[in-house]
Amino acid sequence: MVRVAICALALCAIGTRAQFLPPGTTDVPIPRPGDCGQVGPATYVYRMSQEKPNDYFPAICAGMGGAEVRFNDPCAWAHGQAQMTGAHFTNMCKGATRMIHWHNQADEWGFVSKGRLMTFVASPDGLPWPSSTNILEPRGVWYFPSSWLHGLMCVTPEEEGGCEFTIVFASPQAAEPNGHNLDTTLAQADDDVAAAALGLSLATYEASRPAFGRAEHSIHYSNSNMTAPIVTAVAPGACDPECPPIHETVGAPAAVQSIVEQRVELPGVAGVTLYRIRTDQFPFSRTMSQERTELAPGAVRPVVWTTADSFFMVVSGTVTVSMEGGILGKEAHLAFTNETLKAGDAAYFPNGRAYWFREATGKASAETINVFNVGIWKSIELGHAISEMPNIVVMSNLHQAHFAKHVHI
Repeated sequence: MVRVAICALALCAIGTRAQFLPPGTTDVPIPRPGDCGQVGPATYVYRMSQEKPNDYFPAICAGMGGAEVRFNDPCAWAHGQAQMTGAHFTNMCKGATRMIHWHNQADEWGFVSKGRLMTFVASPDGLPWPSSTNILEPRGVWYFPSSWLHGLMCVTPEEEGGCEFTIVFASPQAAEPNGHNLDTTLAQADDDVAAAALGLSLATYEASRPAFGRAEHSIHYSNSNMTAPIVTAVAPGACDPECPPIHETVGAPAAVQSIVEQRVELPGVAGVTLYRIRTDQFPFSRTMSQERTELAPGAVRPVVWTTADSFFMVVSGTVTVSMEGGILGKEAHLAFTNETLKAGDAAYFPNGRAYWFREATGKASAETINVFNVGIWKSIELGHAISEMPNIVVMSNLHQAHFAKHVHI
């Protein structure tokens, strides 16, 4: 009850601050340029769970096997034209951080699968707050507008399982070349300029610079380039026995718990429950949103299409996905082979393309998220839409004189 009351107070405060929320289009995707030359394979799935980590940090959270990050390659699906990309972080533990950074032109949405995660973002103009700092539990989400300085830190110890989370970007560009890390930015600045940004004396800054100075010539950290890691650990003892306390932002926060989700059950559909977070439920998020789906064993999420591009991720279980059509053009009406995905795997559903998915084993439940590149999307449920069409026309379209009595439209 206490948490509900806090959320209610936060929502009450939002009305007076709405005019200060970041600009963006709430119901129409913002087209963004990619870096693939609109060339890539005709696949709409990316099995990240089977890929080696793009970035691996064996010394960080070593007891869990080392922190790992997997990015999807935007040029490896949807003909290089997908408007969304994603990253999956695993084996993060207390004190492990996603380095403070910002993105050129990518709004960011995040979803916590496991553990407790601290999120923090600074406003460029002090509105609706100078900064928003929050602690998220599993199924909590965050939203960071493009160009706003932000970062993340896990606060769950190794012995409790650490943190796992997914980040989705409203951008067709590869996530890391689109981003700018704090160490690289400062290392490329003149020493006196960097010292002033940190609020340090020149002598103190010059003494500290050798620890990260190699980042001056780095574009992106990888397993073969150790100069600019995107994951770092706070100093030993800094989070022992606990990380320093924070004052959480409750008025128009940049991160919210799953308590804000809007639960939706589709009429006549068994075993499928939808949980939606649009701008109405998360007012700070103007250009991104989410639908989480829980599937009972064997349950099918019926055919639907939306007024946004969608990055689909399997959170748990095994799910078979399919789609009618792809990118606009010669394949827009083609049938695609069903693809079975496991936890950590992703799919891309282009704006306006019909899709459906099912729990694949018939024996276990599954959970998925769809992240959209608008704040308010519309779902066109095929079953409902057909029921609103003239019955004799539906039969004509399907080349039928009548349907058998046990078939219901």
